[in-house]
Amino acid sequence: MQASIFNATERFFAPFQMILKIPVYQRNYDWNKNNVKRLLDDLHTVIKTKEHHFLGAVVYLESTNSDIGLPEYLIIDGQQRLTTITLMLQALKDATVDGDAFTTGTIESFLINTQSPSQEYKIKLKPIKSDNTQYSALLKHDNSKLDENSHIVENYRLAKQIFDNWLRQGIASREILWAIRQLQVVGISLKEGEDDPQIIFESINSTGVALTNSDLIRNFLLMSDHDQERLFEDYWLPIEDKLRRDNSNHAMDAFFRQFIIMKKNSVVAERKVYQTFVDTFKNENLSHEQALKEIKDYAELCASFMYPAESSYNDDIKTDLASLNRINQSTSYPFFLHVFHDYENNEIDEETLTKVIRLITIYLIRRTICDVPSNSLLGFFASYYARTFKLTKNNKKYYEAINKYLFVQQNQNEVPDDNQLKNALIHSKLYLNKGLCDLIMLDIENGNSKEKLNSEDLTIEHIMPQTMSKSWRKNISDEEHDEFVHTLGNLSITGYNSEMSNKSFAEKKHILEKNSKAIILNKDVVDKDEWTIADIKARAERLADILLNRYELNPYELNPIEDSRIEFEAVDKIGLDNLDATTGRKLVSFTLEGSKYPVKYFKDVPLQVIQILDQDNPDLLKSLVGLTWKGTLNNANQNNSFIICQEKDIDDKLKWSYSKVRDDIYVMIGGSAHRNMHVLKQIIEAYKIPKDEFYLSVKVKEN
Repeated sequence: MQASIFNATERFFAPFQMILKIPVYQRNYDWNKNNVKRLLDDLHTVIKTKEHHFLGAVVYLESTNSDIGLPEYLIIDGQQRLTTITLMLQALKDATVDGDAFTTGTIESFLINTQSPSQEYKIKLKPIKSDNTQYSALLKHDNSKLDENSHIVENYRLAKQIFDNWLRQGIASREILWAIRQLQVVGISLKEGEDDPQIIFESINSTGVALTNSDLIRNFLLMSDHDQERLFEDYWLPIEDKLRRDNSNHAMDAFFRQFIIMKKNSVVAERKVYQTFVDTFKNENLSHEQALKEIKDYAELCASFMYPAESSYNDDIKTDLASLNRINQSTSYPFFLHVFHDYENNEIDEETLTKVIRLITIYLIRRTICDVPSNSLLGFFASYYARTFKLTKNNKKYYEAINKYLFVQQNQNEVPDDNQLKNALIHSKLYLNKGLCDLIMLDIENGNSKEKLNSEDLTIEHIMPQTMSKSWRKNISDEEHDEFVHTLGNLSITGYNSEMSNKSFAEKKHILEKNSKAIILNKDVVDKDEWTIADIKARAERLADILLNRYELNPYELNPIEDSRIEFEAVDKIGLDNLDATTGRKLVSFTLEGSKYPVKYFKDVPLQVIQILDQDNPDLLKSLVGLTWKGTLNNANQNNSFIICQEKDIDDKLKWSYSKVRDDIYVMIGGSAHRNMHVLKQIIEAYKIPKDEFYLSVKVKEN
């Protein structure tokens, strides 16, 4: 689907021979006299100002009519405007009585296929059947068939009456024709076989095609501004030049969503992008020019992510951005917009920028290889920057803070480790992710060498073919084939894929030896006399080790940074001597013997603490069974004073307040923050940990 602006008459009627067809599922032509009167008023303004007039959007499917071989436009939406244009043209032709053959001849060519051998297709516009009778009779001047109450006849009469009046006032018919040819639309062209006209038609509301977010934002910023022409030239055109490709708004719309996510530091649904933009614009009290300038600055940054080869950044950054494009990881863009903006404002240097981009690239490549579900990524990257630098002191340790925040992530967002990565590289069906497969194949072969294989004209080749011939089935079962055919150990790259196909291994090896430049990938293929499952497994191990080195975390300080001075929340620290200070506070983490552990709920802390301590001193826990509450019990656990006990010691009514540590040993949890702090105090004392080696971090109270 592509959109562009053009003059409606020139595109839809000026071609010498063509057909304009309204599909049967469209409603009747129902513009009334008021609709047409407004359009004629606009047309009069065009005559006076000599400027274009924008009508709105037209959605159409371009094809070829199989009956007579003429180009055919199927009008999905916009038939009201296009039909009205033809009525205006016919009215002008009939009103032109001053002998202007140019005007009448031009209009005739706009409305009629003069050379068509078929009477059915003589008239270019083909309305739905109920309207076609009136429309055809009108153009043929067959008054006997005209219904004066039809909208087609009524609107034609109105247009002719007004044109007659204009001509009497001295406006030439050529001026009116010229004005009609200045009526512009946004034409949205659908591709036959790719876009479903019925589905798109059903998604269109009563006011016409739902414009894209970039269309809406452009109109919001330009239409009502008195300086719109300059703003368009100075800002909007450069934005389009940076982002638009192939007359498509896809990249523009993608950018605006990433831009507004970056502004809000939270996920914004596609359907809410425009309204969120308008709300943000108003809240920030920006002028149209200020908003456009900001958009232009960030569009230039985003263009570097989308089209890295065209950017001016260093080769390492361009390579990493290209890698992320190849594996379709644009979810990182809101975060990158922040980081690149800091670089452009001289808040970080090129070395820091390069390290940050490399860290995120390695993280996302590892996730993609391990096939970690990506549903959490957009939310993670939406808030990554804001959470990392919520405390401004972290700006002084820019890369370190970004690194630490990444490595403290848990669950889906944690960084896959080397064992996970290698297992996925060896066993996953990597070929099924084409972008990822291309990337790792080229990364294996090119490594860090200056002379690199280009991905153009190269294809992924299965050494054991996807469809096995009889010769291949001699040594490989169908089950083995299904398990290993798409895995790393069986894949290579070549420019001769069509030739290799499912040939025998001997033939494939000969082609690789003679023509392939992929030396590293193929070195343990060309030395074999046959290709077996054992060979695939061994090769997968070798190639996986290369990629582990390529995507390792140690270089560039990509390994986890553990700096206790870097925190991501403004916190108060509460020690064991201040039990009451936890009441009503929101827990962030606890720190035990210099290590910080994120945690949300006070009830989870006793169990986590005792499990950590038990790892270092497993013999002590058993001796602590029977540890009882000291001090005032208040109203918590009145009938059971055990802090560490066995299951038999727990009253049935109080099982909710205990959690199993291991074996048949339980620890008291739950209840108030004060109670959990008391439990913690006794556990810490029992393990003989100095009191200052443990504290809780809670969020600072908001004023």
